Amino acid sequence: MANVYGEISIKGMRKAHLRQLSNYIHERDREEWHYGNKEQFESRHKDLIKWVDDLCEFFDASDVKIAK
Repeated sequence: MANVYGEISIKGMRKAHLRQLSNYIHERDREEWHYGNKEQFESRHKDLIKWVDDLCEFFDASDVKIAK
């Protein structure tokens, strides 16, 4: 059972949690807001998009079960 992904604990998460988080992140792109330093925010945002989308793809492509 997977407990970490990319050294980040995902214990207790479900595919639905990850899809919901992905939707939140992508909604920000539609609304085009940021806070703090825009360049730093955009850099972190790109990292989050990649991490969440890669994780969703990983779970969709496999039969991984996450421990509670």
